[in-house]
Amino acid sequence: MIVVIHFLLLTTAVKNVHTAYSYALEDNLRTSLGIGTTYNLFVRPLSQVNVTVALNIITLNSLSISDQAMSLAGYLTMFWDDQRLDWSQDATYNTSIPAIYSNEENIWRPALIIENSVSDISIVSDANVLMKIQSGGSVIWTPSGIYITHCETDVTYYPFDTQSCDVIITTWGYTSIEIALYVAQEAVRLEYYKENGEWKYQGFSAYTTSNTREGSSTPEITFTLTFKRRPVFHVLNSLIPMVLLAFLSSMVFKLPPDSGERIGYSLTVLLAYAVYLTIISDNMPSSSSSTSVLTIYLLLVLALGVLSVIITIYVLDCHHKNEQLPVPKWLIKMSTSCLAKFACWKDNSCLCGRKVQPYGEAKDSVPETTDKHSGELGSLTWKDISQILDGFFLRLYLLIICFMTFILFLTLLVGYHIK
Repeated sequence: MIVVIHFLLLTTAVKNVHTAYSYALEDNLRTSLGIGTTYNLFVRPLSQVNVTVALNIITLNSLSISDQAMSLAGYLTMFWDDQRLDWSQDATYNTSIPAIYSNEENIWRPALIIENSVSDISIVSDANVLMKIQSGGSVIWTPSGIYITHCETDVTYYPFDTQSCDVIITTWGYTSIEIALYVAQEAVRLEYYKENGEWKYQGFSAYTTSNTREGSSTPEITFTLTFKRRPVFHVLNSLIPMVLLAFLSSMVFKLPPDSGERIGYSLTVLLAYAVYLTIISDNMPSSSSSTSVLTIYLLLVLALGVLSVIITIYVLDCHHKNEQLPVPKWLIKMSTSCLAKFACWKDNSCLCGRKVQPYGEAKDSVPETTDKHSGELGSLTWKDISQILDGFFLRLYLLIICFMTFILFLTLLVGYHIK
């Protein structure tokens, strides 16, 4: 009995020695699997191979709305089963060698491409990245790369915009009959993600569809990544200076007509706005699919600047006109009926500056004042007309610019928080 027990212990010890990992053991396993010899990497493992794909993002290099392109650094994680590489039922290897490694030069891999790539449309390939082959025949491959893809940008709320860009993966050569693509349970992985200074990652969506290419159905996976712009830089360097310039365009009516600088001032502000419009246009795509609210604001202020030059020329002409020439009655009537009141000319016709009668004061003093002011307005000179026009357009421009600026910021902020 003792002899039998010693024999069993010796047999177990010898078996454990033989099943311990060694170079020769793995080499024998590779030979038995035919890797590098009889294994044909051009033959699919099954009639239809199920390939599961996940996208791992390392960083967002750039998202250019003018080029409509997104540059992404990351890698794909692919899973599929190859029954030719299954040694889980072989007691010689399954306990000592849970996994082995190879590359795409020796093992079959699905031919996939980034369909919406704008830099290099080729098969996803990386011979330097090893494939992990598990004992049950499962293969895991993580090829990396810089993926530059087309991104249909929406510049409506620039620079408070949110962009959604796609990374589309599809098969090349194989159809839906040979390969079926599936989205991994954790479709987009951010373990190694580093935040971008201009764009903040918001989330993703992933789904599978099929596309028809040359009469055959091909599977594809779409990863939609959403990024929201960090607007502080553009607000400080573009938005605030443009708003301040807009208010400067109204100050031309405050300059004295005899200063001789009104035309030069208005043209300088107009040219400054034209430069800013050019800078903003350079950052916009040439596509007309969406129009920026900021661009519309700039065009309106630019139009106001052009009108201010024309108005300034007319006001200067009125100011320097010969006083012997009579002022047209229609101009006097228009000035006295609305322009002088809105301009608060000489503080006697201002709608918002109407004085309240003290309690107990005689009411017959009001017609006397009214007659006095009516006499002043009825004998207007050309210089009076120019002063009224300056006051009127100063207040009108400030009112319009304040209203436009309020609408601009309200629209941008609402769009920023809704999207």
